Amino acid sequence: MQFILAGVLGVIFLGLFIVTKVLGQTNFGSAGMAVFMLLILGILALSGFTYIVFDRNTGTMTKLLLGFIPAKRIPFDQLQGVNIVTQRPGSFNYRVFKKDNQYGRGTLISCGYSKDTDRNAVAFNNEVVPAIHRFLDAVAPLAPAKQAEAITDYQHFTADGSVYTLKIKKIGLLVFGLGFLFIGIHECTPAAWVTETTTIGKLMMCVVPILFGVIFTAAAFTKITFDTSARIVERKSPIMLGNHRFSFNEFSHFQTIRKTYNGIYAGTDVQMYFLEKSSGKAKSMLLTSFRNTRHIDRFVEEVKSIMK
Repeated sequence: MQFILAGVLGVIFLGLFIVTKVLGQTNFGSAGMAVFMLLILGILALSGFTYIVFDRNTGTMTKLLLGFIPAKRIPFDQLQGVNIVTQRPGSFNYRVFKKDNQYGRGTLISCGYSKDTDRNAVAFNNEVVPAIHRFLDAVAPLAPAKQAEAITDYQHFTADGSVYTLKIKKIGLLVFGLGFLFIGIHECTPAAWVTETTTIGKLMMCVVPILFGVIFTAAAFTKITFDTSARIVERKSPIMLGNHRFSFNEFSHFQTIRKTYNGIYAGTDVQMYFLEKSSGKAKSMLLTSFRNTRHIDRFVEEVKSIMK
């Protein structure tokens, strides 16, 4: 993929270079700019030689940057396994994760695929993934499953009898919520900062900040509770946005979604999926988000302990 991208960019850069030379634009068509473009293309092309080595003899996974620089080396006994990571908008790839951070970024071991029927994705899933797992299983074959420890001190919940309430960091949400409300309300007054605009622009400057303010403020007072006596998990919002009520018996699985915006990590959402008995449809409920993925494992274990 990197080779194709480098080739496409090379053609574009060459075309721009020739055009600017013909038009006499010395800024873009200078030798310095040409060297800079060649440097970018060189790095991009060389990145296509980066690969992952699973060595059964040494029992290690090594990431060789540009094909020869050992950027990462992890023993097999520290690896959890290979999982699929879904990205927006709908593409996915395969990554291998460590045992001590199985919800983290992981190490990319495949290119991106747009659909699960892609023949390369099918081949990777049927041939490469099982082979990697065989390598990892060979390190500790028949290793007994780790017994979950009984949790008595909850870090992410407050207990009140049989009801466990998820802790929410209200201060940050309230700061954003009240800030947006202040901006929206201020723009509705004669002392508004933005005056020279169209009617639609003025409406947007008033309505959009107020809408965001209401959403953030409501999120600060949204409650997620687990009632162990009624065996019900419930999410209640003051504005009735995203309200849910499910039985423990309808729980299916957890799913984590790693969010990135323009390549910048923005946190990982933890969702619960339920299979409604009445409709037979799977529905999701967002529990919380984490910046530090190392807290997710403890959080999931606490939820499992409550729902026992």
